[in-house]
Amino acid sequence: MYLIAALGVVIGIVSAILGAGPSILTVLLLTNIAGLALHRAVATSLVAVLLMSLVALVPYALEKAVVWRFALAFGLASMTGAYLSGHVAGMIPERILQVLFFMATVVASVSMLWNRPTPPRDQGRTRPGWQPMAVLAAGGILVGCLTGLVGLGGGFAIVPLLVVFAGTPVHAAIGTSILVIAMNTMAGLAGHLPHPPVDWRVAACLSASECAGSLAGARLSRCISAAVRRWAFAGLMLAASVLTLGRAIQG
Repeated sequence: MYLIAALGVVIGIVSAILGAGPSILTVLLLTNIAGLALHRAVATSLVAVLLMSLVALVPYALEKAVVWRFALAFGLASMTGAYLSGHVAGMIPERILQVLFFMATVVASVSMLWNRPTPPRDQGRTRPGWQPMAVLAAGGILVGCLTGLVGLGGGFAIVPLLVVFAGTPVHAAIGTSILVIAMNTMAGLAGHLPHPPVDWRVAACLSASECAGSLAGARLSRCISAAVRRWAFAGLMLAASVLTLGRAIQG
């Protein structure tokens, strides 16, 4: 449990800096360190990630680094997908979920390695028009389905979509992503509750440690460049995909 708590602090720091990764890393921690089956690990991770995201959101909200209307468009769509897919996740074989998890981590790493342009600091926070909202809503449904099925909060997709299609500065995109992750995990947890029970002891330990780490990570985020964040996230996701593939082969 001490090891889980220590790694939870690391996950909180990393997730607050990158605006992505808490769900993937928490599921990996629960399956490889805590020894939980994937179905139960997903449900337990949603509790910890929900509380951590709410705490990590506070510093970004105080800095006004959250685009609330984009979070609403993305979040409501993703909550629908997360709730519905959470209901059916318990009926899907674990091996299939492992394959989905592996594919998602690979896509996440590739998406962050793509060298997309970053809006200049003096550019307006968002682009007007309905097109960004439509793209975010469509992406939200897909991300929500991944959240409900394998516990992915979707930050790896939210941040690029906000930067590329909505013209959001990276720091504000990360703050908005954290809010959407909280909305996703809340809906996904509601969908999972009829299925495998949450390990509340592990969830409480992880929630406390990840919340502490997220507060430290939010303070560090301003000191790290966007390029470093992208490469760090890509490396984490590639490592996660290797662990997932190895577990699937052994299983």
